[in-house]
Amino acid sequence: MDLQQKLTCVFIIIFALLMGIGAHYFQHNQGGSGLELAQNNVVWIFFSVLISLGLWKITVQQKIFYSRFTVVLLSAFILFYIPLFYPNNELADQSYTRLIGLFAGILLFISLQQFQFDKKNLEKLLLLIVLAGFIQACYSLMQDYLLPANNIFGYDVGYGRPYGIFQQPNVLASFMATTLILAGYLLQQIKDKKLQIFLLLSALLNMWVITITVSRTGYLGLLIAFVLFIPWAWQSSKRKFGIFILAIFLGLGLASTKGGDILGKRNIANMTEGGGRLTHYSNSWDMIKKHPLIGYGYGGFEKNYLINTAERVKNSKSKPEHQHLTHPHNEILFWAIEGGVVPIVAILLLVIAFIHLLGKFRLTHAMALSTLVIPIAVHTQTEYPFYHSALHWLVLLVLVFYIDSQSENSRQKMFRPTFALRAVALLTPLFTTLFMLSNLHTISKITAYERNEKPNIQLLLDVVNPLVFADRFEFHLNNFRLRLASQMDQPEDLQKIIDSTEKTIESKPKAFFYTILYFAYLNNQQPEKAQKTLDYALYLYPEDHQLANIDKQTSQAAASSSAQASPVNVNEEKKITEQ
Repeated sequence: MDLQQKLTCVFIIIFALLMGIGAHYFQHNQGGSGLELAQNNVVWIFFSVLISLGLWKITVQQKIFYSRFTVVLLSAFILFYIPLFYPNNELADQSYTRLIGLFAGILLFISLQQFQFDKKNLEKLLLLIVLAGFIQACYSLMQDYLLPANNIFGYDVGYGRPYGIFQQPNVLASFMATTLILAGYLLQQIKDKKLQIFLLLSALLNMWVITITVSRTGYLGLLIAFVLFIPWAWQSSKRKFGIFILAIFLGLGLASTKGGDILGKRNIANMTEGGGRLTHYSNSWDMIKKHPLIGYGYGGFEKNYLINTAERVKNSKSKPEHQHLTHPHNEILFWAIEGGVVPIVAILLLVIAFIHLLGKFRLTHAMALSTLVIPIAVHTQTEYPFYHSALHWLVLLVLVFYIDSQSENSRQKMFRPTFALRAVALLTPLFTTLFMLSNLHTISKITAYERNEKPNIQLLLDVVNPLVFADRFEFHLNNFRLRLASQMDQPEDLQKIIDSTEKTIESKPKAFFYTILYFAYLNNQQPEKAQKTLDYALYLYPEDHQLANIDKQTSQAAASSSAQASPVNVNEEKKITEQ
């Protein structure tokens, strides 16, 4: 076995470890998205190692394999980055993690192409994705049927909807739908009887889980995919397709044993209503019409959506929002609001290139291949799965790579400057692993601090990497400093807290920062500014219960032995009502 074959073998082993173990990593956390969720940190470690192996493969073979779709992907990447040079990017730093994730995705796609996998190895990659879905299905069923009330995973058995490792039912549902369709696709290709049984069992369990998640996004993505999948599957093997349908119906039957508990609070009326998303979309469209060309600048959605929505509510053009949005629950709207026309052109370019790619196959086969990405694609138009789950992003890239590889349009170019690329290949997983492990440490400290009835500030001082949790870290430290300064009557420290919080609010106008500022003004004997701050905060957050009841908190603080109390719950900012 030569070095290139060894690299291919190592790649598949790392991919297997990711799908079999890494993607299912559990650690207690306080919710949120992105790197605030523990499992995403582990996925990104594996993500970086896979990229590293692909880059190293280039240095060994001294040539780069690519396709027409790769060229389009790189062109779209450039378009996505153009808005960074617009004059309205004072908040661009808040978009860097998203843009880095986009760049990493392109590197992974190129890395996958370097291995020129044969049919057997491609099947292994796809089977491993199904394995990840199988494990998540088992984990989700354990959540819903087996866990006691006080369990080590912290799962609320009264919630009634499993969410797997993803901590959100819709994210689980779209992943289950993806791996279910993939299982059906592979069933038509694979002859091994044991693997066929595994695929059928996966389909059964996935359907069971999708049903009990009661996810409209999951149902819709699966329905569209299944309708498009039928013609090719029927042509390929009627017997296998019939068994696949039987497995799906068995999954539905097992799910139905929950009876009326399946829907729970989500009755038929809930399932057919647009819910809060319609308000999000309406407000987002109003923003796009105001700045259609260059948008509001990368990183500017959260602040500008808040301000625009408050203005619409004031003018009675919209109902008050019950949640604080960091994303409009639609990926196209998100890029249009922040970047204007250019990112939308990039998205259209990718869609057109993908459709052109499918055009190289027979119609029924093209339809079947498209079903592999449809559940996740649909989900991007109703929520933000890539920000909740790095695994969704990785799986989508692998599936698109698979479709591209089946078109047999691979090309190659010589590549000689190997030293620099080897340095990047070595440093990328090293720095990524160090960052992610330190962030996992931060998650443990933040979680312990926020779950403790009597928080110990030393937990925060032990944090070595506060970058991901900068907002919450700053809040907790300022809250502690505020109490201390108030008790010891230190107006200089109070003023420092006021100055730093005012500066923070300019870019991050979160409700809990306004609460800190309100109490800081009160304790610094500036009641007029405190009231002005509260009035503006209620203008931005008319549905915020903490702000609405802040007078009661102030009364409690005055009656207490301490000079100040600011019972602010930062976790209220993390509660997102999923429709």
